[in-house]
Amino acid sequence: MSIVLPCPTASDPSRENRRTGKWTTRYRITALNIFEQPLNERIRACLRLDYLFGRIDHHLEDETAEGPLCAVLLLIEATDVVGRIDVKRELIKELERQQAKLLQLANTPDIDAEKLTSLLDRQAQLLDQLHRFLGQPGAHLKQHELLNAVRQRASIPGALCEFDLPAFHHWLALPHSERCADLKEWMEPLATIRAANELVIDLIRTSVTPTDCLAEDGFFQQNIDSGLPYQLARVLLPDEANVYPEISAGKHRVIVRFMKLDRLSGHPAQVNHDVPFQIAICQI
Repeated sequence: MSIVLPCPTASDPSRENRRTGKWTTRYRITALNIFEQPLNERIRACLRLDYLFGRIDHHLEDETAEGPLCAVLLLIEATDVVGRIDVKRELIKELERQQAKLLQLANTPDIDAEKLTSLLDRQAQLLDQLHRFLGQPGAHLKQHELLNAVRQRASIPGALCEFDLPAFHHWLALPHSERCADLKEWMEPLATIRAANELVIDLIRTSVTPTDCLAEDGFFQQNIDSGLPYQLARVLLPDEANVYPEISAGKHRVIVRFMKLDRLSGHPAQVNHDVPFQIAICQI
């Protein structure tokens, strides 16, 4: 297995490229749309958290009232994801599994020893922080009266109006700097969960190099070894492709159907022409 070791920091420029769907150097293609399909429930939760935290970052930069409103709703969603499964336990298991796999590569001739050591150190640091983390991640937000009021009414259509939640709209009218300070304070107890989640996802995403493929008449199938711990299927398409993939996977194969969307009716249909693309079925 050939592994491209990621930089173990959230400030990696390639991470921002992944959020925008633009890859500039890693695969030597100037612009790509990237579609991902998790292959187990653990990675499904990790991807959802990665998406939600990325969207929160985006809305934190919005100085209008809509930015913090969306950020609060996304933060509530993130705590709901964390609450549905024991995310801390799952991240500990995945970090330990990845760490054991990387230790096996320590004597591989073409491995970047310095980057590997840095990555192993970062894994060890996050594992220690997760083991010392007491309580349920996100529990602090459930004790916040204003956020609880927003949570209770968010599922009701139109129930975030000023007359429904005047205290929330008072908070939304505060200066941008004060709202950002509050949001960062609410997110701080989740920082270790987020950092561990990002490291897990980054390593999986970079565990293999995508390969060039052709979907004949919009259909592609690849057999996989059921004995290997596959975690994520990634399909990469150039911007001009004007199609999207429907990805399904089982223990023995990954199937990709390329679809065209009728924007007027919303009806999808499989294309009847060949589609060149790249695929990475990630496992570490």
